Amino acid sequence: MKESGTLIRIDLDFKNAFISAGHSCLWANLRGLGVPDVDFLEDLYSESWMKINVSTGCSAPIQLDTGTVQRSVLSPLLFDLFHNALLRLLDATGITHGIKRTPQWNHAAFADDLSIYVCTVRDANMILELIHEFESWSGLRISIPKSLATGAMYGTGTARRQEGAKGQSKKRKRDAGPDILKPQIQALEAMDNALDKDNTLKLITKGQKVWRFNLATMHRQCPICQKKKGNCYFLIQPHRLECKHACETGIKYNGMTLKVLHGKTPIRLLGIRYNMWLDSTAQRLYVLDEITELACFLRKNRDLTIENSLRLIECTLAPLLAFSGPVIIWPEKEFKRLTAAFVQCHKEVWQMLPSTSTALFTFPKDRGGLQVKMPRAIICSATWCHLTRCCQFDDGTRQLDEITYKDALENGCLDMEDQFEVEFLTWDQASQNSFTFACHLTSTIGIRVHWDPFNPDWIASAANINLAEVMIKT
Repeated sequence: MKESGTLIRIDLDFKNAFISAGHSCLWANLRGLGVPDVDFLEDLYSESWMKINVSTGCSAPIQLDTGTVQRSVLSPLLFDLFHNALLRLLDATGITHGIKRTPQWNHAAFADDLSIYVCTVRDANMILELIHEFESWSGLRISIPKSLATGAMYGTGTARRQEGAKGQSKKRKRDAGPDILKPQIQALEAMDNALDKDNTLKLITKGQKVWRFNLATMHRQCPICQKKKGNCYFLIQPHRLECKHACETGIKYNGMTLKVLHGKTPIRLLGIRYNMWLDSTAQRLYVLDEITELACFLRKNRDLTIENSLRLIECTLAPLLAFSGPVIIWPEKEFKRLTAAFVQCHKEVWQMLPSTSTALFTFPKDRGGLQVKMPRAIICSATWCHLTRCCQFDDGTRQLDEITYKDALENGCLDMEDQFEVEFLTWDQASQNSFTFACHLTSTIGIRVHWDPFNPDWIASAANINLAEVMIKT
């Protein structure tokens, strides 16, 4: 998380990305990258065509000059190389996210999803203009309805900037004139009339009705745009209800303003829901809801055999937790609820009463238990696999993990030679660092891992350019 300043994230979605890449642009890109046998690929695609079945028969052959072949093993690689041209173009701008002590970059991409990270609106618009130029050249198209912008202000300057935003809101109210406070003024005047001792009981009752009506109008009406509160005009948040006219960021793509979400709004990115403060409450609730729904399904469908029910939870429970487990933090109290939900699902599989002892599922087989794989073991395995993949190649994820690893060593929260010391850390203390948390899980389970992920003598620690030079020489 950023220590201070502003961080802006823009999520862009390409429309039909895999079938929109222009062939001429693709071949030019491959030749520029030095890919061999481009002529062979060009010959394969030059004769590609399709026909459409209609009620009167087949249409005439339609020549294809965009997209990659469906179900071809080369198609994902070709698209990645094509998309890589845009990523290199973004790197060449020199614009970065501005986060200290981390590798400086401005984007993160996976398949046809692209996220831009910058620290100013000006940098964001410059990046978007560059992407629009690439869009015009390549044939790829950005889906504006599916794209959005979000951001957050971190550090000690946050309070000052929030006060400045409140001042600007008051200024807008003053500039709008007295009409903007009309519902509030009417409500206060009606309240004064209702409380006036000289009025009769009838006037008091009438005044109270007017006061309640105007007070309700004041709650329903936006004091900025004078429109009724609803999904069209407000960002729905338990802690924040804000008019969209008060959060104009000036971030535009090809002249069209992108949808803006508050930084504390959970956003689903690559299947995981979290906000700009790395709060993963929405994702944790999603996992718990899915497990509860599975338990209810098993209770309603008692006609399923135990064997089929076991296969069902084996294919759903572990992947559901392992997918997001390594990248979100589970508080200890919620993790206990998660474990209880796991056990409840297994009780429903065996059609047992809720009061059945949990030891039947948690005890090992040599002690009479079923030895069910619990969430602690699932997250432990998924976390170590995640760290191994992140440290495998010389890229941004490896650099970020190296920083995390050094922080764990410097803060005395990790000792790869004596990992059992991590067992004495509390759950919340260990979960603040991914390496410390992984060692904490293995220690509590009784496993010891021998791993030196950033050994300079390992081939994974060598830079990509050095490996390429060795391959060329051999």
